[in-house]
Amino acid sequence: MHPALIQACLMIVGFALLGAALPLLGRWSDRHLHLLLSVAAGTFLGTLFLELLPELPAHAQADGHDARLPWGAALAGLLLLFFVERIWLRERVADAGGHLVLWMATLTGLCGHSFIMGLGLSTLARRPEVLYSISLAFAAHKAAEGFSLATVMRLAGLHPRRAWFWLAVFCLTTPFGVLAGSQLMSADGSLGAWSVVLEGMAAGTFLYVAAYNLLPEVFHGREQRMVRVAGLLGGLLISAFTAGGAH
Repeated sequence: MHPALIQACLMIVGFALLGAALPLLGRWSDRHLHLLLSVAAGTFLGTLFLELLPELPAHAQADGHDARLPWGAALAGLLLLFFVERIWLRERVADAGGHLVLWMATLTGLCGHSFIMGLGLSTLARRPEVLYSISLAFAAHKAAEGFSLATVMRLAGLHPRRAWFWLAVFCLTTPFGVLAGSQLMSADGSLGAWSVVLEGMAAGTFLYVAAYNLLPEVFHGREQRMVRVAGLLGGLLISAFTAGGAH
């Protein structure tokens, strides 16, 4: 792997761990955790509608693929996560409560997106003039995602050791994406249909997690609804800032 890519991966992993430290290391009540979760839901929605979905048709057309390809992949990603959660996971954790399913679904969606980030980063090895700035934007984005994942893990009551283990898995998906991209990359430095399909699937998993997991959990109670709305809007602003920086 190119040395500049190694440095970028280390920076991204470090930022993700810093983002996860706030909800994991602090002392939070259930009310406070739901407020943090509202911010996490906002970052999910912002990432989906301000970054992932707008890029799907442009990337497909730029690579010469059918414009319907990424949307079909997004549908496949949504349905895949639906079947994993509603059938496979729910049968295995039926007595553990909804929070356990919530963090597993969130982990799945975020790992998929982080892997896509790594694929995209691998294409910049030949462009060192933009690698650092884009890596910094990715790192800020990864910090917000680490914060989101750690919040739902804390809400689910995961033991700290188990939470840090799965957070490490999440952090490493970006370097793995860089490695995979380096292997899949063609001579012209592109990833072909792989990139388009995987971006579409990442968008579909984000849509499922935001709509079917995070938003219902944030607003399932009657208390502090306006405060949670404010947290949701704050998360949208965070994602708008990080998505804007990545472009």
